[in-house]
Amino acid sequence: MDYVTKGLQPEDALRYFEEISAIPRGSGNEIAVARYICEFAKGLGLEATRDEANNVIVKKPASAGCENAAPVMLQGHMDMVCVKLPDCEHDFEKDPLKLKVEDGWLKAQGTTLGADNGSACAQMMALMARDDYRHPPLEFVFTSMEEIGLLGAKALDPGMISARRMLNMDSGASEEYQTVVSCAGGLVYEFKKAPVWEVAAGDALRLRISGLQGGHSAITIGEGRGNGLKLMARILHAVADKTQLQISLFEGGMKMNAIVSDAVAVITVPSGKAGEALAAAREMAAAIQEELRVSDPGFAFEAEEVELPVKVLKAEDSAALANFLFLLPDGMRYMSREIEGLVQCSSNIGILKMSDEEIYLCDCIRTAEPSQGEQLGAEFVLLASLFGFSAVQTGGFSGWKYDPNSKLRATGMALFEKMFGRKMEIQATHGGLECGEFIGKFPDMDIMTVAPTCVGAHTTEEAMNLASFAKVMDYLVALLGELCEA
Repeated sequence: MDYVTKGLQPEDALRYFEEISAIPRGSGNEIAVARYICEFAKGLGLEATRDEANNVIVKKPASAGCENAAPVMLQGHMDMVCVKLPDCEHDFEKDPLKLKVEDGWLKAQGTTLGADNGSACAQMMALMARDDYRHPPLEFVFTSMEEIGLLGAKALDPGMISARRMLNMDSGASEEYQTVVSCAGGLVYEFKKAPVWEVAAGDALRLRISGLQGGHSAITIGEGRGNGLKLMARILHAVADKTQLQISLFEGGMKMNAIVSDAVAVITVPSGKAGEALAAAREMAAAIQEELRVSDPGFAFEAEEVELPVKVLKAEDSAALANFLFLLPDGMRYMSREIEGLVQCSSNIGILKMSDEEIYLCDCIRTAEPSQGEQLGAEFVLLASLFGFSAVQTGGFSGWKYDPNSKLRATGMALFEKMFGRKMEIQATHGGLECGEFIGKFPDMDIMTVAPTCVGAHTTEEAMNLASFAKVMDYLVALLGELCEA
């Protein structure tokens, strides 16, 4: 294959990044990339295992003279969030990503890049293949389905891991000089309702929200970015204040952990009321645009009359759906009183889909304080019941508390300052990290996080800084050498 990063350093790790980018690896579809990494390791003569969840564990013996050092685990996830621009024809089930280099950044054309967490996979593959550096016994753990609830890490058999020192390479940090020391846990709720349809009548309108920034529901939830589903519910509420409406279509969002950037609704209103409904919708959209002028300057709203659909939800079900979305909590709930700028509890309405048989919503609560998450979940359940929706907690993920006595982190931070002349910054993330699942399996695990500078995770603006990628690669090699002695 032709490599867009040819000639750039580290050439081996960037080549591996491009090779895994040619393999579709959306969450739940990791079997091909897992097989590829497993065969790659076996081709190097390394012990490699792929489990039923498509996690891959590769073991590399220590370099000469380091056999007695305590083993170290390096860990990242194979799956990526699959988001594309509306006019992009990319098929995430079969098409390779189209990569490009711009001004020192690696990007993808019209889609997410998958540096979250392809950067870790590529660097681990390079460390597996290289034989010119000192290192303890190494365990490379490539997990699956991280983006849909840390499912691979949950399924991993702890008996396959002997290391109690862990370098997590998917820290959620935006800069290579930041190391994360704790993460939030979370709860995933699904809401369902069996719709009752009837023949459509009156005038039909199509409403569309676009241009919102979206973003990772942990990293950007505190920035006040608009959620397309919540904003559309506000617009429908404004229309309902003027005239009766019924919903034929209301959809938006693809991932529970991505803030919804686009939403569409097709509604009917009584004959002769289209003008009044359009005016109400546009008036509310203008107010929203003014509210979002800083956080979402690209907000756009379109409203037009369209051909009458075949069917609509009955008036009662239309009101139930619109009002449920209007009232369902979304966004930042509590800020931390201990760590400045850290969101402590939030929720994100990530998916709304409709079919003939079902109305489906998915919402993810994130919290560093379990009692606050439980309270918000109880509100969800009660609110859903008032509008005829079932509410089921379908998943969750564990948190990771700050360990002030981490020897691994102390060693890593001292080395970073020595190599680069600046101290690492300690960060806490509102995101869910696999560190939480691993600390749950191994309470004595000493964990440090390190990752290259990346921006725009879970959006089509995702980009990885190439100079930072090279810097982190050099740092990992040096740190593993240091850990032969520590």
